[in-house]
Amino acid sequence: MTLSICIPIYNYNVTRLIHELSAQASQLSCPYEIILMDDGSQSFLSDNALLAELPHVQYIELPYNIGRSAIRNKLANTAQYEFLLFMDCDTLPSSPHFIHNYLTAAQNSNADVIMGGYHYSDEKPDSIHLLRWLYGIHREVKSASVRNLHPFRSFSTFNFLIKKKVFEKVTFDESLTEYGHEDTLFGWELKKAHFHLSHIDNPATQINYEESNIFLQKTDSSLKNLWVIYQKIEKKDDFRKDIKILKYQEFLRKTRLLRPASILLSLFSKIFRRNLTSNHPQMFIFDLYKLEVLCRVSLNKI
Repeated sequence: MTLSICIPIYNYNVTRLIHELSAQASQLSCPYEIILMDDGSQSFLSDNALLAELPHVQYIELPYNIGRSAIRNKLANTAQYEFLLFMDCDTLPSSPHFIHNYLTAAQNSNADVIMGGYHYSDEKPDSIHLLRWLYGIHREVKSASVRNLHPFRSFSTFNFLIKKKVFEKVTFDESLTEYGHEDTLFGWELKKAHFHLSHIDNPATQINYEESNIFLQKTDSSLKNLWVIYQKIEKKDDFRKDIKILKYQEFLRKTRLLRPASILLSLFSKIFRRNLTSNHPQMFIFDLYKLEVLCRVSLNKI
């Protein structure tokens, strides 16, 4: 087996992550490379550039930001080896055997794509970062056995291994230039192409939490992007099966309640935001907030 570790970077110091990955990879008996690609950052460029001094590490700076889809395609095209391991830049392996676990799973299965999952610290962050942490704890952290019940429903670019030959057939849609759900579309394309996705318990730890206001801004952007993607999909009924919020939107549309629901939810939008940026954000309120945004988007109000 051969392995290319692919890390897209944007305004983040990846020194700790790359030293850990390099230490683990150096114990492997197979050829490997670590490719770092900076997507037009303004910060931490000199710190990250120093990592090219490590064995088997390649550091590439892009002159301008090309976006979350394009940079992952560019990383895959740059990679030379059989398996590609993608991780977000603001993560850390949760196990000292993180890479070994992935390669063992790849050797022992016929999976085309393997996802390791999420881990979050049990330590509660300060209130300004609380919403992102709670969302991760309650919505993203799931055991492999649960994720494997509906494997494509849980696909994320956060932490996954994929065969390079598979990536050559299914790539990220570079027409999606805004933030969010490019991984949802990628997972859908994998599913349509009948590739085998398997989940294992080999998480990476999320170590950077956006401030709640920024997380809500990204949520707005991701829902707009989701609606753009949804319009492109031919088999909408199948696509909705893995995305709960689209099921709710479709129910409201079919029952002619979409506009009334949008008006009603909009009356509470400030209350929703106040709760979600408070010391006690609630996931139920977050779900209502997202539904309010999607209703507005689907009615072409934003």
